[in-house]
Amino acid sequence: MPRPKRPRPLIPSKSRKTIPISIVVDDIEVTGDIVFLNLTDLAVVILSPVSRFGTCAHVPWFMAGYAPNQLANESGITERGTRRANDLLKELFQYVEGRPSGWGICKIEADGTWTDI
Repeated sequence: MPRPKRPRPLIPSKSRKTIPISIVVDDIEVTGDIVFLNLTDLAVVILSPVSRFGTCAHVPWFMAGYAPNQLANESGITERGTRRANDLLKELFQYVEGRPSGWGICKIEADGTWTDI
């Protein structure tokens, strides 16, 4: 029996395409990009007021079968994906402001590699 095809990312990891996002935290505009997106995975980087930090989220397989839990679909990013991206951007901003984070934060090196902090 042939293996099922793996879903392709809507934003391929090697692509230069990104989805810009912007929120306001404590009266400060925070901007970032969604740099990877598929049905179950999302990666966000912060661009301003600081940069070179990123984080990601994953929806487990047992939850991904229920459409409202998916981060994206064939039409693009879902409402849940947008909310999750905004939450991750806020988490990044609060981390660089000195607030503790329970989330996996990465430093983005000059060559583009992500290093766990």
